[in-house]
Amino acid sequence: MATIDADAHVIETPQTWSYMRDEEQVFRPRIFFRDPADGAPNPPNSRREFWVVEDKMLSKGSNVGRDVPEGASTMQDVRRRLDHMDEIGIDVQVLFPSLFLRPITREHDIEFALVRSYNRWLAEIWANSDNRLRWVAVPPLLSLPNPGKVREEIEFCKANGACGIFMRGIECERLLNHRYFFPLYAMAQDLDLPLCLHAGANSAPYHDMLLRDSSLMTFKFPVVGAFNALMEEEIPSRFPAARWAFVEASAQWVPYVLGEARLRLARKGRKAPGNLLQDSNFYVTTQWTDDLAWLLGEIGDDHLIIGTDYGHKDTATEVEALKRLSADGTLPKASVKKILETNPGRLYAIN
Repeated sequence: MATIDADAHVIETPQTWSYMRDEEQVFRPRIFFRDPADGAPNPPNSRREFWVVEDKMLSKGSNVGRDVPEGASTMQDVRRRLDHMDEIGIDVQVLFPSLFLRPITREHDIEFALVRSYNRWLAEIWANSDNRLRWVAVPPLLSLPNPGKVREEIEFCKANGACGIFMRGIECERLLNHRYFFPLYAMAQDLDLPLCLHAGANSAPYHDMLLRDSSLMTFKFPVVGAFNALMEEEIPSRFPAARWAFVEASAQWVPYVLGEARLRLARKGRKAPGNLLQDSNFYVTTQWTDDLAWLLGEIGDDHLIIGTDYGHKDTATEVEALKRLSADGTLPKASVKKILETNPGRLYAIN
């Protein structure tokens, strides 16, 4: 079986938006460079480069890792990316976006133009990767009142290398147990694509209120909250063939939230199944800093996957995570094989 990096990233470039139609060019993101005032030195972690969408500036390059080869994270050199994957013991990477980890727009036509171009960029990358660079489709969620339009886009993505559907922990100013998303969950089930809930939040008030003071709450906590909301409201039982991934928020919180879910279901007079993860088809990315020996004892090894966060530089990033886990001698070899190969292969339907 393939060794699968369950969470890697692409860094968007102007090429990402080159697939926009002529009538969509007015929505095309621009790049803005902010010069230091009066030649003063930049303070640490200052942001000088931005994407501009709808005259709103979104940081560009503030979370870009420098520990990967030049051109690999931006996909300007796909061959170098593949060669580096060989060096760090990865057969297949599943690619997530960078720009879309935050709220971009509330306009459905702008969102559709952006995600359509992004998806076609990823389709071309996959076509040049010998099937090693798989990816999660970014759906036009503001268009869900027109489910046929959304399904057509996702079907294109699946036909061109997508192995999952991207979501954030909060979407369209809603929690993910909201009925608004049920048509998407039905599509995911029907098309055999997992719903991949990545760190981030698509809520401008939530994001803007917390970003300056707590990136932990801004990006990680929405994933934890979505896990609980979906389980407490028993959403997976409505879509029993759907698979769900909770990505880039560590996994040490899972035993606690499973306990909370059981308590909250009991208060509603509902009996939780014996294995909530299995019955819900939930998978969670662990990371190298987790206490894996303890975690395996708490929740077992059937629903853990691991990612490198390739291309970024934050608390989840460990480019050699899969290589290190493979070489670790303290964990059961059977468990390591499940985390690196079997579980992500089952989640993403990659053989």
